Formats: sequence, C-alpha cells, structure tokens
Amino acid sequence: MAATLVGKSKINIEQLNKDIEKFPQVHSITEDMKIAHKGVSRLVMLDRYAFKDTEKKTLKTGDFVVLTVKEDPNFPARGLGFITEIIAEENKVKILVEEEYKHNLEKPEEAETGIVTRSLDSIDKPLEIYYEQIAKRNASGLAAVEETEEKRQESFEQFYEELSSLNFVPAGRVLYGAGADTDVTYFNCYVMPFVKDSREGISDHRKQVMEIMSRGGGVGTNGSTLRPRNTLARGVNGKSSGSVSWLDDIAKLTHLVEQGGSRRGAQMIMLADWHPDIIEFIISKMQNPRILRFLIENTNDEQIKQLASEKLKFTPLTESETAMYQGILNYKNIPGYGGFSEKIFKDAEEKLAAGGNYSVHKSEFLTGANISVCLTKEFMDAVENDGEYELRFPDVENYTKEEMTAYNENWHEYGDVREWKAKGFGVRTYRKIKARELWNLINICATYSAEPGIFFIDNANDKTNATAYGHKVVATNPCGRAA
Repeated sequence: MAATLVGKSKINIEQLNKDIEKFPQVHSITEDMKIAHKGVSRLVMLDRYAFKDTEKKTLKTGDFVVLTVKEDPNFPARGLGFITEIIAEENKVKILVEEEYKHNLEKPEEAETGIVTRSLDSIDKPLEIYYEQIAKRNASGLAAVEETEEKRQESFEQFYEELSSLNFVPAGRVLYGAGADTDVTYFNCYVMPFVKDSREGISDHRKQVMEIMSRGGGVGTNGSTLRPRNTLARGVNGKSSGSVSWLDDIAKLTHLVEQGGSRRGAQMIMLADWHPDIIEFIISKMQNPRILRFLIENTNDEQIKQLASEKLKFTPLTESETAMYQGILNYKNIPGYGGFSEKIFKDAEEKLAAGGNYSVHKSEFLTGANISVCLTKEFMDAVENDGEYELRFPDVENYTKEEMTAYNENWHEYGDVREWKAKGFGVRTYRKIKARELWNLINICATYSAEPGIFFIDNANDKTNATAYGHKVVATNPCGRAA
C-alpha cells in the first residue's frame, strides 16, 4: 500500500504509517479503511478532529497538510495541499494547494500555479486521514476506563463497531479528544452559572470561560445579574460601566483563545428582557447603519433613538469628495453616461443627499459571541396586550448594609428580579417601555442582522427536568438558542 487516493489526494500511505509509529495514540491505516468523506466534511474531519503531528517531528517534502489558504484576519479559509519545499531557515514551506481550494487564493501568482508559501507555524499535518482511524482512537480512549484488559478489549470492539459503521457519531470534542491523551474536554458546550455582580465575580467567571474555551468547549453566559450602567458602586464610590461593557469583555475571549485543532470557540451571551440595559445590549451588536437610521426615524421610544444615534457614526464628505460625486452626476444627461452605471449615479446621489458616509461606532463590539434575549411570560403577555413593561433591577443604591451583604452573597444564586422581589428585597424600576417597542426592536435587528436570538426562559424552566434536582435553566449554549 505504497500510495492511495483519498478524495482527490495521492498520499503515500506506507510512509505515513511509518510516521504514525511515533505516535501511540494513532492507529495505522489498513486496507479495510474507506471512509475519507468529501468536500467540506473531509476538510472539517482533517482540520478539526484528526490527530496531528503538532510538533512537526515527521514533517517532510511530499507530506499532506492542512493550511490556511486565504489569510484574511476576519474570514480566513482553510484548505488542503502537499508540501513541495521546506525552507527551514525562514521557517516557511511551499505547498501545492488541492484544486478545490484554489478559488480562495487571492494573489495572482498563487492562483495561477496553486503553489503558496506559508509559515511552518500555520500548517498542520494530519496523521488520521480515514474516519476509521479516529473511530479506533475514540474506541480505545472510551474503553480505557475498564478495569481489566479483557473488558477493555471487549468495550473497544463494541465502540468501534458502532463508530465505524456510523451508527453513532460523537460530538466534535469527543472525536478530537477521546484517546488523544490530551487535556481537552469531552463536552462541546457549557452553560455557566449566573455571574456574581462584583469585580472578583466577573474575573472568576472570565477565568472559567477562558479555561473552558482553551480546552475546546463553547460557553453560554447570562449576564442579567450584572448591575446596569451608571448604577452606584458604593464600594468605590463610583458608577458601574454596565452589564453590556462587561459582557463585551467576556465576548472578546473568543478572539483571544485558540482551541484544539483550528476550531475557534463559540459563545452565547444572554440578557433578560427585564434588565435596564436590554436596549443597549440589542443595539450595541447592530452593524448595519441603514437599520440604525431606520430605528431613529421610526421608533417612538426616546431611549431607542438615543442609543441608535450613539451607535451610528457619520463622516461628512470632504470638499474633494463632494466635487467628485457632483462631477459624476454631471455626466447623467450625457449620451453614454460617461461610462458610469446607474448604480454609480444612484450612489453619488445618495452620498450628496446625505452629505457624508454612515458607519457604526465600535464595530467589533460583542462580535465574539452570539447574543440572545431571555423572554419571560410577563413580557410576552405585555406584547400581546399592547401594555407597558418594567425594566428593573435590585435596588442596590438604597440597600442597607445587611441587604447589601445578602445581595453580594445570594443575588447571583437567583438571577431573576421577580424571584428576588418575592424574597422581600427592594427592586427599582428604572423605566417603563411599551412592550411592543422592545419586541419590534428585537425583530427588526434579528431580521436584518440575525441578532439577537430569543430564548423563552420561563418555558424552558417549565419543561426541564432539572427542577427535580433543585436546579433551573440559566441560559443556553450557542447551539440551543432560537434564531
């Protein structure tokens, strides 16, 4: 078995099996292996789940590798190829990219030849190129807990039968981690407890999120326990920067933490519909200037107008830009339009009418996470009845020393202003809003930017069996929201 075609790749299997001998976690390729997948499925398997020679101990010319074919800082594209040359003194390699990934190559010389130069640090050499290899590693890892060799072998065979026949396909973190002898998690996603409303509590939460993501897990966070913007923080005699700013800080971890394989983390960040920062939370994620202008022109709620205006950025045309656009329009009544299209004329007219260009402030805000609003039954009733809805939070500014102690120790255990009030603690209503105004804001933003999602948290708690164990639903991970 000197070489074989896997997908459209000609891989030297004999040499690869010699390389595999250096890694006890990896199973050699055998004649009966046949599941290599195709297209995106093949790339995902090799890039995210296959065991790799991360130290590049066996890397050599001719090796099959995973690489970043499009080096875009925001939207990179991965692909597959073969090493044609190793330039060790420059820490670089030349790679012949497989045909189906060449369309992502942006430099003309790369697109023409299919050969790219990349840093050694940016490529990976997969040692598992068949799904059966992953299945064997997983089966070995899952069976390892058995106490006797006989039982381990029996469990291995049972696991492998189900996995290799695709009767059962584990979650991605299991595929990547089981049997790999690494410290990654076997769970794809986690939901965190409510955040404790203190600098120490936020720091601890952030640390746990970072740890989970570094081990391959996605995270769901409900920030409804964090006090609203400008609320008094008596311990330092200052004002809170608000829940949304702290949640953005947590969301940034997605961009900072690189996980096992090339998989970036995923975060879901939620805020309750009753939280006074809910409008800021929704609007701060909006990246579309047209929708912000639409909100300003069409909403009857002054806070929505104000926050949309703060998010919207306007840059006036310079004198030369004004002259340029006017010069374009001067050709509109000339036969042939001076070579300009109708779209260019329309764009020039819009720029001159507006007097400038619209964009958004803080375009990266909360982009490290999906966001969702936790919707209560009371809010939905208010929407249905066209009523007002109270935005409220524990009245920390007026608590006694004893009440503040109780807040610091217990508020994050409840995380629901309704439960907190029922316990006899003071709750401040920051404002009232027409429920349909907030509902329309959610729907407009979700329609034009797919954010926020909605999560019917009361319904979730009514239907969960977690209550039988004394628990409740706090949030959901990124996979569990409604979009």
